[in-house]
Amino acid sequence: MKNIDHFINFLKKNRDYTLLRNTDVKKHVENGGDIDILSNDFKCYMTNLLTSTDLPLMYINRSYLHSFFWKWAHIDIFTSIEFRGANFISNEEIISAKIINSNELLEAPLHIQALVCWLSNLLLGGFFKSEYKSMIIQAAQESGEAFHASLEYALGPVWGQRLFSLACEERPEISEKWIRPLRHALWWRAFRRAPFTTLTRWAIYRKNQISRCANPPAPWVAILGLDGSGKSTIAKSIKETRGRGKPFMDVHITHWRPLFFHKSQDMGPVVEPHDKPERGTLSSLAKLGFLVLEWIFGFWQYVLRPRAKGQLVIFDRHYVDLLVDPRRYRYGAPLWAARLIGTLIPKPDLFILLDLPAEVARSRKPEVSLDEARRLRKRYLDLPRILPNAHVVNAARPLDEVVAEVEEIILTAQQKRTTARMCKAGLL
Repeated sequence: MKNIDHFINFLKKNRDYTLLRNTDVKKHVENGGDIDILSNDFKCYMTNLLTSTDLPLMYINRSYLHSFFWKWAHIDIFTSIEFRGANFISNEEIISAKIINSNELLEAPLHIQALVCWLSNLLLGGFFKSEYKSMIIQAAQESGEAFHASLEYALGPVWGQRLFSLACEERPEISEKWIRPLRHALWWRAFRRAPFTTLTRWAIYRKNQISRCANPPAPWVAILGLDGSGKSTIAKSIKETRGRGKPFMDVHITHWRPLFFHKSQDMGPVVEPHDKPERGTLSSLAKLGFLVLEWIFGFWQYVLRPRAKGQLVIFDRHYVDLLVDPRRYRYGAPLWAARLIGTLIPKPDLFILLDLPAEVARSRKPEVSLDEARRLRKRYLDLPRILPNAHVVNAARPLDEVVAEVEEIILTAQQKRTTARMCKAGLL
């Protein structure tokens, strides 16, 4: 399966599914959206899907939701409709009410689509998605009784009536003010309906969160190289082409370290990297201690958390740059101390080393002398001997060729990562 047309043909042949929203699949995917499907027999459905397509580039398991990412599409396959373990509409109701649309695809009826669109974004995302406003109003007008009953099932009579009234008044966006009480009402409603099942699902949801942080689905990449090699430009280019679910949810770019203590610090380009004098020994050692603290407190927020959400994390430079070019970081203490501290600094899954002749680097960035550029280049090229996950890329070529090679390295490594995750999950 190379494109969305093949996937639509797969849907027409394999009928054990229900489209939950955005049922004009081809148009929605072409506009950058994802596909939301409920399957009552997930393992069987995935077996059929994976025998009809190439392997996805990223797989995220969220206990009740399995997300698959290709270059051409992002598909979410639900096994149930939940919020943190609290089920708010039964699979049986969705499956029994599904209909065949004009494209010969199976979709949920209007009131269920409106419910899923409204509550999923409101409770999970913490916002009201305005593009679904007309659908919610239409559901209240055309399927009022069924829509009202679904809202009461999910939220109870009080909050169900409040939201239904907002839909009838054509003001569903007001619900964004009630996110916290709505979450509480939905969870309490599900707990009263099935206490043991809800607690079990909640425990599975929390366990899954921890598991995704321990083994994130998306990689962490550091791009290294001489000034002028194009590190920032390449990172931004990858963000534009490989975010939005193709195959990463987003691309999170950070410079050198997680800025936990300096969130508002301006990290613009360094114009004169060797202009300032070195710090003294004590000052340099204190700076190393500060860096360790910043990594301890910032690693979760700037590396693990976005990767657990399916975001590619790219560092423009990394701590190992200090070992290559201590003068750039005004480091004046012995290098053995920096190497020792470096053992405490987390390492990326991939190092991309952009290599180019010193003469080319100096023509792009004349701030560094030619002799210094040659010395730094040699040190960078020595890194793959101590960094087994380092890849050297010729950065003297046209930018589009360099970007294409860097992307290929990242996606090839990501494919291996995803295959291992799917094998562990029993999907391959």
